[in-house]
Amino acid sequence: MAGTIRELLDYIVVHYAVEDEQKDVDLNASAVESGSEIESEKRDVAQREIDRAEELADPFARGLVAAYRASQAGATEIVLDDRDPEENRMADALIGFLVSYELATSRTEETDPMQYRYFVTVNWDRLQPVARAAGVDLTSALAP
Repeated sequence: MAGTIRELLDYIVVHYAVEDEQKDVDLNASAVESGSEIESEKRDVAQREIDRAEELADPFARGLVAAYRASQAGATEIVLDDRDPEENRMADALIGFLVSYELATSRTEETDPMQYRYFVTVNWDRLQPVARAAGVDLTSALAP
């Protein structure tokens, strides 16, 4: 299961995160930057996104499984509390790799000063075609 979800994450990283970051490099490049400098910066941002995905792969998988199980139980969202380090990492992963690309939505609620609960709703209808494009049967990957 975790390997299959990792394939989905890798697809999102390459086709969404890296592409967005590289477009940003192009848009913000100055006229005095050489093509090789811009390409080097693009490689750097791509590597940062890949490294970030590596760091958050397990929390991403756990968060996605939790969201799927919640949806199967009739809930529309999962609640993740940043006071719990594991839940905080799951929130970082889901928000960073799903919410950022409109594959999920989130809202926050302050629990204490500078402490939050994140309510994450995965948009399964949008995520399914992304999973298919990645060669992942999402239902099989997430089912217990």
